[in-house]
Amino acid sequence: MSFPGIISILLAIWAVIALLAWQKRFGRLRRVMGGLLISYTTVLLLLAAGELYFRYLYAESGWSFTLAFRNWEDRYLIRNSLGFRDREWTPDDYAGKQTVLVLGDSFSVGWGVENVEERYSNVLGQMLGDDYAVINIAIGGSTTRQELDILRRYPLQNPDIVLWQYYLNDIDDAALSINERWYPTLPTDTPQWIYGESYLANFLYWRLVPVFTPVDASDGLTYWQWSYRTYDNSTIWAIHEQEINDLINYVDGMGARLIVVIFPNLQDPVGSIAYVDRVAQAIAATGHDEILTLYGDVAALGSENVIVSRRDAHPNAMFHRHVAQRIYETFFAQ
Repeated sequence: MSFPGIISILLAIWAVIALLAWQKRFGRLRRVMGGLLISYTTVLLLLAAGELYFRYLYAESGWSFTLAFRNWEDRYLIRNSLGFRDREWTPDDYAGKQTVLVLGDSFSVGWGVENVEERYSNVLGQMLGDDYAVINIAIGGSTTRQELDILRRYPLQNPDIVLWQYYLNDIDDAALSINERWYPTLPTDTPQWIYGESYLANFLYWRLVPVFTPVDASDGLTYWQWSYRTYDNSTIWAIHEQEINDLINYVDGMGARLIVVIFPNLQDPVGSIAYVDRVAQAIAATGHDEILTLYGDVAALGSENVIVSRRDAHPNAMFHRHVAQRIYETFFAQ
């Protein structure tokens, strides 16, 4: 049944109760229905207020299949003319300055951080001062191969520094190239009007459903179980290592200094150490040693303190500031 159909039924019930409350033939029924009409009208008004609130005011950056997520994206993900969550940049804006291109995925986009000025690239720009132009060209969901394409297409082809943010899902393209893909499953018995029409019902449903961990439909693996397995697959890793080398070779061809910041699985920093180190070692093997790995930072601060929410495992504003400070102290302070 559709959402408009549900509304029609609720209004029809209200009309029946109202008619029975207003009729004069049966006094006792009229009194009972009069009280019920007040209660039922109150419930309808509360439901209507809840629907309006969650439709037009509430936003959350968590699970991408919720309507609150759609609101967050529409409200906070403001892009410039090139499609990046950043200000408009012209050559005059960075003339005579050290240019830093920040390349990465949703972590660098600042997903879950409402105020873009609290994102690590913006905080780093504030720390570096007016002699630097820190330009964010991150795209959410991009992999290493896609990030290389972004770098190739970006108008500024002679930056002084490329700050490349790596996350452990960057290997997904390499896995996909040999038809390895993680297919998350959602509950299949949920009415469509809860998924895509009623914002109030959508919010309540994903709060009342037991804690939900999507798993692959074919083998029952969580995303991270599947992801770690791709790193341990020699064929996939060889493809991905070539993707890493291709990106680094392009940065070298630009004549830019390369700085790499590698984020671990924020919910499992210790368990992801081996995979972060594998990527760091592959980068170091190309002769680049300006690499910052953050699993120690996450483990020290506590996973629950560095993520946006239980439903959004992106870094929160506090950790963005921490990352900016670490980058500044490690690579720029001197």
